[in-house]
Order: sequence, then C-alpha cells, then structure tokens
Amino acid sequence: MRALKAFLLGAVATGIVAYAIAAALALAAQAGGDPLDLSIGPVVIVSVVVQGKTAVTTFGAGLALIAIAGGLLNVLAARVIARRSG
Repeated sequence: MRALKAFLLGAVATGIVAYAIAAALALAAQAGGDPLDLSIGPVVIVSVVVQGKTAVTTFGAGLALIAIAGGLLNVLAARVIARRSG
C-alpha cells in the first residue's frame, strides 16, 4: 500500500509539473509564431504547428509517460528512504 501511495503521489506531482512546463513552452512558441515539436523518440510530448495566423497545439502521450516515470522514481526513492531509516 505504501508503494501505491508513493507511486500515485509521484505520478500526479510529476504530471502536473510536466504539463505546466509543456504548456509554457507551447505558449511561448505560439506567441513567437514558431513551430515546436518536443518528443521522446516517436512519442510526442507537445507539438505546435503554425500555419498562417492559426496555431495548433497538441499535447501527446509523452506527458503520461513522464508522469509514470516520476511515479516509479518516487517509489524507488521511498524504498531507499525506508531502508535507511530502519
């Protein structure tokens, strides 16, 4: 149960931070009128396509992968702390 709580808290916190950073990058790209394609391999995190006066922003599945990775790292950190504290 402790690992599940650590995973959920880490995943939610990392997901919120990743989404905020991706949204800020997308907003900056839209304001500058520049295209943006941020991805991890074939998995898109955020993409901004500018065509004329229109900008299309897509948030991809990479945000979920970042959140899952943050949750797993939080579980690992929780286990290390639990072993050290006895």
